[in-house]
Amino acid sequence: MTEFFNTGMTQQAFLDQYWQKKPLVIRQAFPNFQSVISPDELAGLACEPGIESRLIIEKGEAESWQLIDGPFNDKDFSALPKSHWTLLVQDIDKHVPETKGILAPFSFIPNWRFDDLMISFAPKQGSVGAHIDGYDVFLLQGMGTRKWQVTAGPLHEPTLLENIDIQVLADFEPSKEWLLEPGDILYLPPHYGHHGVAMEDCMTFSIGFRAPNQAETLDAVINDLVEHSMAKRHYHDSDLQATAHGHEIGLQAVLRLKALLHEAIDEAEPLLLATFGKLVTETKPSLVSLSEEIYADKPSVKMLIEQFKTGYALFRNPYLRFAWEYHEECGTIFMGGASYPLTLCQKENIIILAEQSVITSTDWLMLSNDVQVINLLCRLVEEGGFYWVEA
Repeated sequence: MTEFFNTGMTQQAFLDQYWQKKPLVIRQAFPNFQSVISPDELAGLACEPGIESRLIIEKGEAESWQLIDGPFNDKDFSALPKSHWTLLVQDIDKHVPETKGILAPFSFIPNWRFDDLMISFAPKQGSVGAHIDGYDVFLLQGMGTRKWQVTAGPLHEPTLLENIDIQVLADFEPSKEWLLEPGDILYLPPHYGHHGVAMEDCMTFSIGFRAPNQAETLDAVINDLVEHSMAKRHYHDSDLQATAHGHEIGLQAVLRLKALLHEAIDEAEPLLLATFGKLVTETKPSLVSLSEEIYADKPSVKMLIEQFKTGYALFRNPYLRFAWEYHEECGTIFMGGASYPLTLCQKENIIILAEQSVITSTDWLMLSNDVQVINLLCRLVEEGGFYWVEA
């Protein structure tokens, strides 16, 4: 099995021993690492409209913090103090394709769990404060050095500092401390308190893996139940007992309600896979406008044939999420929060459409044997899933 970086353990061993369980420091995961993006280029991205960016500035001994959302301009950066601030830019993997190579070693983790590559720059003493995240993250040191402090375990209901714009832990008691150099990685499971401080000018690459919470998942299930005219059974109490107080809601009523909700989830079981696929591929709000710029007219099959013949390839929209499922010769492709079912299809064709970032003329030779898949590809192009580029 494939080794997990240079740790001496396999990828599966990492998942078994550390994933969502405990932190891990990996020294020189990327030996001789050189960032493909400079601090000035990162600042340039933060000046562009449509790219999500933030400045976090720490002020004074009382640890007063200020959050400023981008886009920024040269005046914003020239007004910054010499230390104690951080610039953060989201979704670098989508805006700067050259950074995608950093993500390749993490491909053994389901891609629908991947959120984005965020890059931060901070001068000496720059920090975003001690905090927790609700997702798994690999913190790759890209330039300079950063000191990390981490709590002994996850913090599920921490106390936060009041009257500030960001979520900073009021009580932070670190258990471990590491100094990370370029190429080093710190893996953190969800909810571990952590505090990173720049020892000098530094860049940190945050590779984050998200997961929907219970409320988001229940909301998605309810929406699909309503759409399919399901879960219409009313609250029922055939075991009702006479009551002395007509306005009282007793414990038995709550237990019946709980049972009613369980019945609804059971009824939704045939929908759950599709519901989940749509949920985990929803486009981030900050990327919707960028993803929609790639929409095109629906191509004909003849146009597909001609385009592939003349040396063009289809590139996948970097701002849309893809996922897929396959069972009993049927499958579904999920794209941008929508589902596209296929019947009696080949698994290999679904993999080409949903896994590959580029569809070439060679791929087309395989896809062109399935009319259903061809029609779906035309639809995906129309809805912005792919765009033409001369190969």
